[in-house]
Amino acid sequence: MLRLDDGSEVRAKTYKSTRSANPNATLVAIGDKVKFASHTEDNSDDGSISDYLIEEVLPRRTKLSRRAAGRREAFEQVIVANVDVLVIVVCVGKPKLRSGIIDRYVVAGVEGGLDIVIAINKMDIASEAEKDEAQYFQDVYQEIGYPVLLMSASSGSRISELKELIAGKISVFAGHSGVGKSSIVNAILGRKAAQIGALQRKFKGGAHTTAASTLIPVISMPDTYIADTPGVREFANFALDPQNLKFAFVEFLKFQERCAIPNCSHIHEPGCAVRQALEDDLISIDRYSNYQKLFEEAKKEELTRLYNP
Repeated sequence: MLRLDDGSEVRAKTYKSTRSANPNATLVAIGDKVKFASHTEDNSDDGSISDYLIEEVLPRRTKLSRRAAGRREAFEQVIVANVDVLVIVVCVGKPKLRSGIIDRYVVAGVEGGLDIVIAINKMDIASEAEKDEAQYFQDVYQEIGYPVLLMSASSGSRISELKELIAGKISVFAGHSGVGKSSIVNAILGRKAAQIGALQRKFKGGAHTTAASTLIPVISMPDTYIADTPGVREFANFALDPQNLKFAFVEFLKFQERCAIPNCSHIHEPGCAVRQALEDDLISIDRYSNYQKLFEEAKKEELTRLYNP
């Protein structure tokens, strides 16, 4: 479905000649701006029905994407486009709180041009040990500039603060299945998202509109929309670049200019200021360990691309 400038919704579809300014990626994603043309097709017993064809998908300002599963060649699966904020939802208890999934989403968000907020849910049922762990991760991520909320969707704790962080923006909520992502969205909306149907973000200007089916307006907050994505069991980053991955770890930036070797990877080179900062407890060991894992994954992908073009 498309939402037009006047707020009306129309059916639309792509076809063989649909053009895209986003090669090797999902043709049309939630939040895309598109150009379209009216089309009449006789496909019912009652006669002709009006439809629309998507002629062109315009360049994406921002995006949240991942590597498409089950494909041998690298293909970018765009989850949502042209949004402002990525809210990474994790929780205490089950599924277990792990920084690895947080950092995968952080890297995807940074590379996609999104602001990042981290929500740690289910704090109302957390044990003392789980509260301490959540507080530790809050300290780690807030120290490097990412807002972190220790919250509870069921009790409503910190929902108002989360609403302030997304006010006037388009946000995407992402995380593993079972973390309470939809419960947080429902708490923000004040009702179940499933009951209000699929609505689209309204954009102004000419024949441009937005291809979307799950952008939900927050009625009580002007110009505020939420894309509630399905939960995932695994999240694989698309086309990790071992040379540029370090720039997604923002706490490295103030140290890496002191590295003895230009373009230091911060993995094995002598005189690495980032590893020295790690030894001096100026960088989180959890974050650095996640960087190592992603770097190794990126190197493997690079070799695959070189030998299996």
